Amino acid sequence: MARALVYAHHDRDGMFDPHVVEALRRYRPLMDHVTVVSTAARQLPVEMGPFVDRFLARDNIGYDFSSWRVGLEALGAPDRFDEIVCANDSVYGPLFDLEPAFTDARVAAADLWGMCLSEQGTKRRGRVACPHVQSWWFAMRRPLLASSAFATFWNAVVPLAAKDDLVDRYEIGMSEHFVRAGFQIAGLYDAGTAGPVTWRELLPHLSVWHPNRSRRHVRKARRMPHNPSELVWKRLLDAGVPFVKVALFRVNHYGLDLDHVLAGLEAHTPYDVGLIRAHLQRVGRSSMAAWKPGGFLP
Repeated sequence: MARALVYAHHDRDGMFDPHVVEALRRYRPLMDHVTVVSTAARQLPVEMGPFVDRFLARDNIGYDFSSWRVGLEALGAPDRFDEIVCANDSVYGPLFDLEPAFTDARVAAADLWGMCLSEQGTKRRGRVACPHVQSWWFAMRRPLLASSAFATFWNAVVPLAAKDDLVDRYEIGMSEHFVRAGFQIAGLYDAGTAGPVTWRELLPHLSVWHPNRSRRHVRKARRMPHNPSELVWKRLLDAGVPFVKVALFRVNHYGLDLDHVLAGLEAHTPYDVGLIRAHLQRVGRSSMAAWKPGGFLP
């Protein structure tokens, strides 16, 4: 099977963080072609040459969908590949072997599939369930790549200033567009078939020493639909998703005990969490959790 990766990169300091270099190193054996599109770096570091076939620099206008459009256009005829993966650097990983995901029975029949199928909408859509493949990692297969629906969607992608508009029109809208065209979507983790967060999952993140964070965690975790990639990170690991969101640490919207998360990653994956710690120390503190050597202080 011929497979390509289009990887969207951005870094406030214009560099390729070691966790990004490690990600591309792990992607390389699974891909026949790798294109990196960066809105921050002007050139590819020499040491990354073996992992990347094409490097494209563009102005920092729009978000990742604009980078993916540029990368997809550079590939030429998309249906010369059996599968094209679009991913970005908003996650750490692969935390473990990614290869089994490509042949997993849960996504075998899908034309558009990803790591996580979410039901969370936008403020504009309210609390209505909006099933969609989360866009930090998704793959499109040949029937979809060869379709007029593919060209229609990607030709319409233009830079948007507001992130909520992008999620509404492109992330959620992409799944809706291809479903309307008769294609199937799927995810290794499907929030639509998962139950609510249990007290057993909540308890490790509750602490009498940090009551405000704990109350936030309970309140937001019980509210549906939620963002599974940032709340039930352990469920995703158990479902075979070898990634964890950077925003889980930098934003911590759900008030998780981040030391517990790091300890869980160390216990359940072979990934070097030192890459996570080093990246977080460089990019700064979270809005809800202050970083210190050795962990977070809520």
